[in-house]
Amino acid sequence: MTRRQFVMGVAPSMTVMLGLLTVPLLTTMLWSFQRVEYGGAGQWVGFANYSAVFRDPQFLRSVRFSIGFALVHTALLLVLGYGLALLMNRVRHGRTVFLGILLLTYVVPSIISATMFSWLFDDNFGGLVNYLIKLAGGQPVRWFTGTWPNRGLVLLESVWAGLPFFMLVFLGALQGVSTEQIEAAFMDGANWWQRQRFVVIPAIGPMFRFLALIAVSSALGIFDALVALSPNARTVGTQSVSLYVYETAFANEQRNLGLGSAVNVLMLLV
Repeated sequence: MTRRQFVMGVAPSMTVMLGLLTVPLLTTMLWSFQRVEYGGAGQWVGFANYSAVFRDPQFLRSVRFSIGFALVHTALLLVLGYGLALLMNRVRHGRTVFLGILLLTYVVPSIISATMFSWLFDDNFGGLVNYLIKLAGGQPVRWFTGTWPNRGLVLLESVWAGLPFFMLVFLGALQGVSTEQIEAAFMDGANWWQRQRFVVIPAIGPMFRFLALIAVSSALGIFDALVALSPNARTVGTQSVSLYVYETAFANEQRNLGLGSAVNVLMLLV
């Protein structure tokens, strides 16, 4: 295949892909400097949208929640995923079946899995968790209206949904670690923790960084789980930046596309 044939072959698909990326991006950047109403032409307002965003206390609260959620979410996924991978690496029989069961969460769309997860805590659908708490002599927890219970619920669902993938990636990385290095460290008197700290973890360090990037990105963009688990996210204190953009641009009566576009541009810059 000549260079000209290669260029002619990939040019149509590259043109379509670049168009699908650049046109929405440029439109969003343009709208961020305009006041845009549905069905009408935008009115130029300069940096007024950006100024309004930083003056909105709700936006600042959503930023704080998103950052805090991303930090805890990432730490839990890395620690639990690595721990489960260590355990699974010792399993010799039935590993494929167990991994298949864990990965079932990826078959179901995230909004559906989050909704089904919420039924365990929703008293309108039986509320199994609160039922067990009452059996143990405790008081029912306001999972959907209490600030910290709802944050814990969202965090629990996000970790539950993402943990199988992280465990599977860590498991593949562990199987690529040289057993000779581990055995040499053992012969030198290194205990289990020292072998993990000085041999295994440095060997799969790039995988830790890769998964941390994925975890932070998914946490900062959390949306589906909040729709199902936090119907009162704005008042409860679990509104993410993505949910703020949606409610600003589409859900509120004002439907301020310009303000929502300004937030999107800020997210891209970050």
